[in-house]
Amino acid sequence: MIDGLPSKQTVNAVGGRLQAREIAVGTRLWTLDGSRAAQTTVTDVTARAAVEVVTSHAAFTVSGDFLLATPGGWTRAEDATGSTVAWTHARKLCRERLTFRMGYAFGYFVGATCADGTVGRNYVSLVVNDEAFATRYARSLTEATGLEARLQPVVRPSGYLGRGMSRASGSGWCPPTSPTPCASTPAATRTT
Repeated sequence: MIDGLPSKQTVNAVGGRLQAREIAVGTRLWTLDGSRAAQTTVTDVTARAAVEVVTSHAAFTVSGDFLLATPGGWTRAEDATGSTVAWTHARKLCRERLTFRMGYAFGYFVGATCADGTVGRNYVSLVVNDEAFATRYARSLTEATGLEARLQPVVRPSGYLGRGMSRASGSGWCPPTSPTPCASTPAATRTT
């Protein structure tokens, strides 16, 4: 890689964030491999002349040959004048991204979620009257995503038509309107 960073620039190392001046040969870093975060190892460290990149949101200093993501593809910083620049917070590059396993379970999970489920910022939820359906949904959620799912009772307001409601969720938290306490792991739930 021929790109460079200013010495105080934050770098997303595998063990945590570091400043660029702390990077040495052998340091493990997070990088982008297409659209996914991947680990890489530093093989060489050199010093280069710097240029300042100024956008409507930030200003930063990098080497002239540092590659920036633009609508026209990767562009050297010294050639990026007038271009729109894409970016992300360094701390977000090391997030574990969910990998879906394609197959019947994925189709069942997506179909049930689209038909009767709720998708929120950090959760999916399904409330059904049939415990067996909730169990199949939870099993499919786990098989398709690798996230743990379990059954949990749901309490409905009085006067609500329907008994034995079941809720299946795949998240770390539930919506603020949830009448039940939420687990810290994905859940599939049922009412007793």
